[in-house]
Amino acid sequence: LFGRARVGRGSRRPSAASSQQRCLLTTGDSVETCEEVLLRVLDLCDEAMPSLHETLFAPREGWQERQPRNAQGSQPEVPPPPDLAERCPSLRDLYMAAELEWSEGEPAINVYTSDGYFGAHKDHLALTVLIPLTAPSTDFEGGGTGFWAGNSAVGEDPRGPPDLVLAPAAGTALLFGGDVTHAGLPVAGGLRSVFVASFSTRTPASPPDRVHGLQMAPSVSPQFGGG
Repeated sequence: LFGRARVGRGSRRPSAASSQQRCLLTTGDSVETCEEVLLRVLDLCDEAMPSLHETLFAPREGWQERQPRNAQGSQPEVPPPPDLAERCPSLRDLYMAAELEWSEGEPAINVYTSDGYFGAHKDHLALTVLIPLTAPSTDFEGGGTGFWAGNSAVGEDPRGPPDLVLAPAAGTALLFGGDVTHAGLPVAGGLRSVFVASFSTRTPASPPDRVHGLQMAPSVSPQFGGG
């Protein structure tokens, strides 16, 4: 495992303190465990919130208009193949068929030590799954994830504090869309780690190195800065 600072697709590099690291999942045990966790989340979404797949992922009429905007304010120009809705009728099916596009270097684990933070940004993909792996108050002080209201009406440099701060118990999955401005707030002490995965439906325009998920060790571009 090695640390990296994160860069979202089509976005500028958010500010990140040197005490925040991105761990790419490269060992067999870590990949297997994280894949099991991710599949449990996808299965829960398919069972309890089937509209997520139908609205954000299934390539039906209006798919492009329902996607989050990139840093330039535009939505995808190339849709997924129409038959994908029948071939992959669930999020699990999309994952198992490698029909998802992932944010660079993800899925991954972000690790924050004292003073570590992740600057305000958007993920620019259909859905983000964020799962705390450590417990607030017990493992770390401060921290949490801050959210700004307004979706696409709010930029990646919001003024003022976040409208909502969540620091849930370890193992609690947070789900939010790619237009939501959010930040990893500064950790006052201890160690905070979170599993993160941001993804959209794969399209013919998806970069080849962004479509493997945990089925292949993720690669990063030369511009992918160290944390």
